[in-house]
Amino acid sequence: MDFRHLRAFIAVAEESSVTKAAARLHISQPPLSRHIRQLEEELGITLFLRHRQGVKLTDAGTSLLEKAKVLAAAASDFYETAGQTTRIEENRLRVGIGWGLWETVNKIRVASARQFANITIDAADVLCAEVYNEQLQHHTLDLVFARPPFDAATLESAVLFQERIVAVISAESPLASRKTLRLSDLADETLLLWDRHIMPYLFDKVDHLYASQGLTPKRVPTPDAGPYNQAGLMQVASGKGVYLCMGIPFTATQTVAVVPLSDPDATLDICIAWRKGETSPVVCKFLESVWHVFPQARPGGAKAVAKRAS
Repeated sequence: MDFRHLRAFIAVAEESSVTKAAARLHISQPPLSRHIRQLEEELGITLFLRHRQGVKLTDAGTSLLEKAKVLAAAASDFYETAGQTTRIEENRLRVGIGWGLWETVNKIRVASARQFANITIDAADVLCAEVYNEQLQHHTLDLVFARPPFDAATLESAVLFQERIVAVISAESPLASRKTLRLSDLADETLLLWDRHIMPYLFDKVDHLYASQGLTPKRVPTPDAGPYNQAGLMQVASGKGVYLCMGIPFTATQTVAVVPLSDPDATLDICIAWRKGETSPVVCKFLESVWHVFPQARPGGAKAVAKRAS
């Protein structure tokens, strides 16, 4: 017995006619009669008495009709729930978000909700480029908002905007009151370093800035500390050195000042990355929302990506 048998039984019982029931179910009479016959054979009882004007329920059929309606309603609810679950999964988007980029992603989420109300976003923090590149490649994540590098062989990326590198310095430093600093202002300051693997893009960018200006600062590794944890802030506050880092997620405190660098190239790219050849409708729809919020970021091939969503 399947759902079609129950629907056939209920329709014939309510219409008292195979012809009318067939029209109601939008099928021809032979398959409908076959469903009724199969149901009767499976149950081992006669459900209808046939006569010239149509059919009439037997006593056994009458006793089963209400139970059949309950089962049919339950089956319909089951299929509807399954369909909703499938639609939710098909419209679920797994997004990786780098340090301090929540507000950026939320702007896009709001725009996406206006255009495509049925998208569900599962967000996850990401930090290490090596990890989020693998997560994209292995379909653990669908999109990533982060800083480079990205695997150009398997991923597409676009620069949304640029953020200023900031100097994290002791609040007692004479430089703390400045609105901006140039790298040359920090030439005599000890540069505190964290492990390169955490953020190779930023680490190498800072190296390049110093080298391009012919500066060689005193460097002190801080493998167990950094500008975003208590141990690193303690070193800065006590005057042991400065960190150069991402500015978006950082705010000043009473003991530590955060001052942006004004050098033209003291910036970091904020990007979105996705898999090459992406065909998922939900990913393509969300990318269209990204280009709506950041139209200048739309890459040459993004129009083709967006067309796949329609």
